[in-house]
Amino acid sequence: MSRRLHLFIVVLFSLLLTNGFGQTKNEVKISAIPRPLLWDNQPLNFKVSGNAVSITAGKETDIYGDLDGTYYVNNVPRLLFTPDSNFIFSAKLSLNFDSVYDGGAIILYADSSNWAKLLFERNDGNWIGVGSTLVRDRLGDDSYHVQLHKKEVYLKAVRSGKTYCFYYSADGKKWNLLRTFTMVNNQNLRIGFYAQTPKGKSCTVNFSQIRYRPEKFKDFLSGE
Repeated sequence: MSRRLHLFIVVLFSLLLTNGFGQTKNEVKISAIPRPLLWDNQPLNFKVSGNAVSITAGKETDIYGDLDGTYYVNNVPRLLFTPDSNFIFSAKLSLNFDSVYDGGAIILYADSSNWAKLLFERNDGNWIGVGSTLVRDRLGDDSYHVQLHKKEVYLKAVRSGKTYCFYYSADGKKWNLLRTFTMVNNQNLRIGFYAQTPKGKSCTVNFSQIRYRPEKFKDFLSGE
């Protein structure tokens, strides 16, 4: 192979991997987040509009681990980025909840066996609420925190040193502390959003009013 032909192939391959502006086709940019986000598992569809993103998950998508380790699934479309060592990260979530277990979440993802999620979900009792799960070595520790009567909620995750906290709010102003925890294997931590529909055909979750600040919280109870 001539050097000229080899160079042509290298350039062509590089163009196929990018969109022509130095951004890979897998990258997503949201105005409130200072670095690109990448997909783990592609969604059926997604749309970015300024400071918002909608994610559509396909059927049989879920991320869940039993406490006793007898069942584990991890195939949701996740949109993730690498955060700073301290952060305050929040968004407004809204969706229709057409099927049981339809939901959307903020997720803190260390690796495929260690992660934490703050989930807005329709439960099998046919009520809508916020729950959280901390998974270590594929063993899940679920908590069901609050039942809601609206199809929208504000969720927030923060980190200050080794301390992580989850919060929810009805209006994005008054925040309620739900859970504190630590994470293992967090050297490669990524955070972001996902949608799920374990029982339905598809589920679209709208994440709007996204906020990200690379700083510690000053008030433990509000995460601000």
